[in-house]
Amino acid sequence: MSNVLVIRDFKTLKVWQKANALEQEIEALVKAFPSHEQYRLTDQIIRSSRSISANIAEGNTQLFIKRELFHANAALGSCGETRNHLLTAYQNNYISEEQYKILDEKFLEVIKMLYGYIKMLKSNLDNESVTIDT
Repeated sequence: MSNVLVIRDFKTLKVWQKANALEQEIEALVKAFPSHEQYRLTDQIIRSSRSISANIAEGNTQLFIKRELFHANAALGSCGETRNHLLTAYQNNYISEEQYKILDEKFLEVIKMLYGYIKMLKSNLDNESVTIDT
């Protein structure tokens, strides 16, 4: 039996691509936030939005599906946290209702994609094996 190592590239995942694009949108959005929020809401929303794609990348690079599931679940949590920060930004009039609704819908799309990704990973749990192919 030969072991084949498959080096996966997280950048090929559609869910990572969507999360990364949203991270860039958040980076642009917070530039208009008041300066007194720099080390509060601005920092928090940047960190949580970055955490989504970072967890997807870290999980996808793991050798074991259970570890990948752990990181996909963490990405889900970061989506929820970012949505909460967006709501706070809207409630404090840092963003418009339209900006809030558009971004919230995009984060909901990433959440749905993560649910599908997690479902796929769970279905692969029984077939878990390390393969090496370079």
